[in-house]
Amino acid sequence: MQADSEFRRPGNATYVSDRDGVGGGGHGFIRATWFEMLAQHCFADRPVVMASARSGKAAAVLPLVDEGDRLVALANYYSFSFGPMFSGPCGTTDHADLLRRIAMDLRAHHHRVSLYPLRAEDGVADMLRRAFNAAGWIALLTDQNDNYVLDVDGRDFASYWTQRPGALRSAVKRKGNSGRYVFRIEESVTDTVWNDYSAVYRASWKNAEPYPAMVRAIAEEAAARGALRLGFAIGDGGAVAAQIWTIEGRTACIHKIAHDSREDAGSPGTLLSHHMFRHMIDVERVEQIDYGTGGNHYKRDWMDRARPMLRLDCFDPRRAAMWLPALRTRISQLVRRPG
Repeated sequence: MQADSEFRRPGNATYVSDRDGVGGGGHGFIRATWFEMLAQHCFADRPVVMASARSGKAAAVLPLVDEGDRLVALANYYSFSFGPMFSGPCGTTDHADLLRRIAMDLRAHHHRVSLYPLRAEDGVADMLRRAFNAAGWIALLTDQNDNYVLDVDGRDFASYWTQRPGALRSAVKRKGNSGRYVFRIEESVTDTVWNDYSAVYRASWKNAEPYPAMVRAIAEEAAARGALRLGFAIGDGGAVAAQIWTIEGRTACIHKIAHDSREDAGSPGTLLSHHMFRHMIDVERVEQIDYGTGGNHYKRDWMDRARPMLRLDCFDPRRAAMWLPALRTRISQLVRRPG
C-alpha cells in the first residue's frame, strides 16, 4: 500500500475523523472535538503536532504535543484514554501501516515519543508499539496506573448493590435514612447550574482546578450532544455535592466528583454516588461504568475490576543519548510487568 504521509504543525493542522463521536473502545476521548478542547484549554502554550498519514480515502492522525525534548500524547488527566483517529475504508492491517508511516515521519523530527494513557484490551497500545518498532524505534510498553470499571452484565441496580461491600451498604442506609438531602440530575449547563457546581468544588477538599475552562467545556460539549448527566445532592443551604458524568456509547464515564467538606458527617458524596449509579444502571441502562484513570481506594467499593493503563515510550536508537533512558524504561518494564 502506498501512503502519502504528512507531518502537520498547528498552523495548518487538520483533524481527521469520520465519526466525531465515540472512538477507542466506546469512549468519547479519541475524536476531533475532544482533541480540539484539550489543545485550546490545556495546551495553548505548547505546539500541537497532528502527525498523519493517508492512503487513498483512508487516513490516520496521531495528535501530539511538542515538549521540546520529546513528543507526548495530546492527553492529560481529563483523558480516559488516548489513541489515533482513523477515517475512511480501511481495516486493521491498513491502520497498522498508516501508523508505521506516521512513526517513520516522526523520526525525522524527534527522537523520543511518549504516549499515555493507553488501554491494553482495545488493542491500540500493541498496535502503536508494533508500528513504532517497525519504523525503527525502540518501543516499550509499561504499566503506569489503574482504571476501575464496572461491567453491568445485565444486572439491575438492586442486584449490583447486594454485591457491594457491607460497610458501604450500611453507610448508605444509615446516612440515607436521615432524609437530609435530595438529588437532581441536570442534562444542560446554565450559569446557575455551573455556579452550583463551582461552589461545591471550591468548598471541597480538592485543590484548585488547573483548567476550569476545560471542565466547563467538557460539560457543555457533552450537553450539546445529549451525553451530560450532572448530578447534585441538595441540602438546606443549596448544593453540597456534585458529580460530572457523561454517557459515551453504552458506557457512563465519571469525570469529576466533589462535596462540601463541611458536610462530611452527612456523606452527601457517597449518597449522590448511590443515586447516580442507580440512575445509570436502571434508567440509562448503560453496559459499563468507567471511573477514569487512578487507583484511588474509594473506587474499589463501587467497581468490579481494575485494568492497567499503559504508557508507550519510543526511543530513536540512532541517538546515543536515547540509550540510557531506553534502558531505564526497559528495567521499569521488567519490574512492573514480570514474566
